[in-house]
Amino acid sequence: MRTTPYQTVMNGIIARMGLDPTISPTAATLAAYNEYINSGVRTCWETYPWPDLTNIEARQFYSTWTSSTTYAANAVVLGSDQNYYYSKSAGNINHDPVADLTDTYWGLVSSFSSTTTSLVFSIPVNQTLNGTVQTPLGRVIDVYAADPRVNRYASRLNWWLGNDGIVVGQSSGTVPGTVWVQFLQQPTIYTTASYTNGDTVPYVIAEAVKYLGCASAQREDGQFDKANIHDKLALDYLNLEYQRIQYQQTGGTDFTKAPYSLAPQGKSVAQPSVSHPGWSPSN
Repeated sequence: MRTTPYQTVMNGIIARMGLDPTISPTAATLAAYNEYINSGVRTCWETYPWPDLTNIEARQFYSTWTSSTTYAANAVVLGSDQNYYYSKSAGNINHDPVADLTDTYWGLVSSFSSTTTSLVFSIPVNQTLNGTVQTPLGRVIDVYAADPRVNRYASRLNWWLGNDGIVVGQSSGTVPGTVWVQFLQQPTIYTTASYTNGDTVPYVIAEAVKYLGCASAQREDGQFDKANIHDKLALDYLNLEYQRIQYQQTGGTDFTKAPYSLAPQGKSVAQPSVSHPGWSPSN
């Protein structure tokens, strides 16, 4: 991934605020401007599905069955046949659900029935699966029944976000054993040490972060008109960067979706032409 040094972003904000970037900033200045950078990074990071910051990963709703684990009643596992099973009793150990042809120890989730317990098929933001910590989910873009990178017509699943994470709707009591989640990585959180420790900011958002950092500093100083101009310049740069990506990927077709921050998740609205980043009130 192409990056810009954090120190370059910080110095850019310092210079645009009329200060000398060749002089090391005070601890108080670093602390304040670092907060502005973190706010700007999160805003820019989550505005568009930047390719550099987007993952597509296979996920399960429950861990795969293992012979060494003792399962409680109603515990759910993924069998080797890619079906989910629920445990019919406590102390369930070393009984392969796929081989349990008489349904003595396990039952298919589609046959589960209870007036007191619900089986929710969800993928938490922070998930440990089969003993492995998965990449924490940032903003979720979509959920597929197959890997969309190798399946041109991979079906999008019915899903929504809740307290349980990504919840996938069941069809006749079943869901795919494995789904593919397209999501943005969680934004990096910087500290004042980032100024000297070599931390970096994604290149595609670095310039916009400078403008948003200036805008935050100017609002703190009561310069609201200047802050609004820098907000506009930041959005212009984000739009321009994403337009460049769209041209590369579609052979010249302009984008028509509004930034994620301006439209409901999963929806798209008409987007006006991108302004030139040199915009100013006098133009």
